[in-house]
Amino acid sequence: MREKPILFTAEMIRAIYAGRKTVTRRVITIENPGYYKDATLLTDGTYRFNGYGIADFKFYKPRYQVADLLWVKETYCHGIEWDDCKPSEVDPLCGGSDICYFADGGRPTEGWGKKRSPLFMPKWAARTWLEVVSVRPERLQDITEEDAIAEGIQLFEYGTEYDEDFGGRDKNMCYSVGYGTRRLALGVMSSTARDGYQRLWDSINAKRGYPWESNPWVWRIEFKEYPCRERIEI
Repeated sequence: MREKPILFTAEMIRAIYAGRKTVTRRVITIENPGYYKDATLLTDGTYRFNGYGIADFKFYKPRYQVADLLWVKETYCHGIEWDDCKPSEVDPLCGGSDICYFADGGRPTEGWGKKRSPLFMPKWAARTWLEVVSVRPERLQDITEEDAIAEGIQLFEYGTEYDEDFGGRDKNMCYSVGYGTRRLALGVMSSTARDGYQRLWDSINAKRGYPWESNPWVWRIEFKEYPCRERIEI
């Protein structure tokens, strides 16, 4: 099995632990995505993206393959005594393996050091491992209602004070844009999981140049939790 890193936000990690998130989408950097009508899987795991002309095609191989093990990079910190050390300089055998993960409840209390970016988390510090179940390319806007829920979008019910105005309890439902209750507010909720995912996608990816309206090609990656390994791996 290949072992590859993957980055998730704290909200996404909590959704994975709750069993709500089993799918993630990652952008495929294709120029003029609308120029390609479909993709064909080749025997070596590469996809041929087919344009509308006979000779118009490009080849892309997904970074993550079926059966790969993904170690999750997340926001974390060590004890305060390690604050002057780079991530690569922290020694897990000398106390550096004591780690606080922000997904467990935000900024830690006294005794813990500075907040560290998930980009620089070393492999030995990862506590979450995922096994890739399937990978396929698709256009972002092809996401279904069912798949939006698999991305971690939650269904919530408004309070009883809204029942009369919104047509009774049976119709008094909306999907949250975030992965947890921290982001809940009536102004950011949607009537369908797909609409909620659209809002969430734009909040993360629009500033990166991949808004929902651009309908980029993405890798749809399905995964399952893998039994936790020994954290210290030198």
